[in-house]
Amino acid sequence: MLKAWDADGHVMESEATFEEPYWDSEPAHRRPFVVESDHSGTLSWVIDSRLFPVRTGPYQSAGSPLSKNGVPWRAPNSQLMAERREHDTVESAEFRSAAIRLDQMDRENIDVQINYPTMFLSYPITHDPKLGTALTRSYNNWIADVCSQSPDRLKWVTVIDPQDPRAAANEVYRTAAMGSVGVMILGMTGDIPVDDPQLEGVWAAAAETNLSVGVHVGHSFKALGQLCDTHHDKTVMPFWLTLMFGFQRVISKGIADKYPNLRIAFLEGGCSWVPGLVDRIAEHCGLPGSRSGPSFGQGYLAELYPQEYIERGQIYFGFEVEEGVLPYVLEEFGDECWLYASDIPHRDRLYDAVNVLEQRTDIAEETKRKLLIDNTARFYGLDLATGQPSGQRATSA
Repeated sequence: MLKAWDADGHVMESEATFEEPYWDSEPAHRRPFVVESDHSGTLSWVIDSRLFPVRTGPYQSAGSPLSKNGVPWRAPNSQLMAERREHDTVESAEFRSAAIRLDQMDRENIDVQINYPTMFLSYPITHDPKLGTALTRSYNNWIADVCSQSPDRLKWVTVIDPQDPRAAANEVYRTAAMGSVGVMILGMTGDIPVDDPQLEGVWAAAAETNLSVGVHVGHSFKALGQLCDTHHDKTVMPFWLTLMFGFQRVISKGIADKYPNLRIAFLEGGCSWVPGLVDRIAEHCGLPGSRSGPSFGQGYLAELYPQEYIERGQIYFGFEVEEGVLPYVLEEFGDECWLYASDIPHRDRLYDAVNVLEQRTDIAEETKRKLLIDNTARFYGLDLATGQPSGQRATSA
């Protein structure tokens, strides 16, 4: 049985995430806190006098707290909650200690895990840039501290708030010195595409610090969010489509050309969308004006076809272990651009996914190792023997 390197695990933020000493750049009264927000005892964050996440109507988001004062929320349907938490306990989901998460990882044959946030998959959390920066800074301080309890097995990526572009870029440099192995960017941030001029400093900082960029799905696409008023609608369409918008802009607007040594992954959207969008972009590559951005590119035209960026080792994708199309994309694009992700502890994840992939008979054993271990190490620039960064990290602009 292989012990996987998980390219995209998650944590659920808790009150501890925003407590001292992690909360260090805004007054204490601005810290998020948890309240019961309906008669069933549902828990919500209060952030800048607003409830988060938004659960009804347009612009729905995600990232509900699981506990208040350390006590887990008791759902009205306790059996349903018990089933959900049989494997993903509140203690592990909230990252209360490295030991608790490592115990879960051992049960699911995961050796190394790179962790992403949950509440920061939604945007905006606040409309105040200073508060947004404080939230991300506190989160980064907290997750760095917990991961430091087991730095060989627990890794993390930097979270930013692009409302203050200069602060976001500075946060990349700061966290590179703290042990971050990547930077998370949403495929769309409100109305802001990944190639928007205000994000150029973030891309530049990631390239200079040798931190990989994980473009992640999110509840963050304002134009589509207003059209979707149920949990099903927002998750099936806007959440997923953010990734495709991000991929098209990275490939077509010069980002991959301007930063040719930067590794970029598109995470948690499965692999079924990749062949169709790669073909569609390639089909339109030769049309006038189709391959350069009016501002971000600034002379850096997209020179290659999408598949060529993949073949040169710059572009990676997540996949789901049970996807029927997986053998096809492995044949079409090779087996070195696909990243295994557990999605622990989100409720729609597949439990024991490593074992599910290992049991497949339509994928070669050598390829399984690449999917489960080697590709993740290469993408994040980690040494397979030590789990530590294999390249130099710059830590200042």
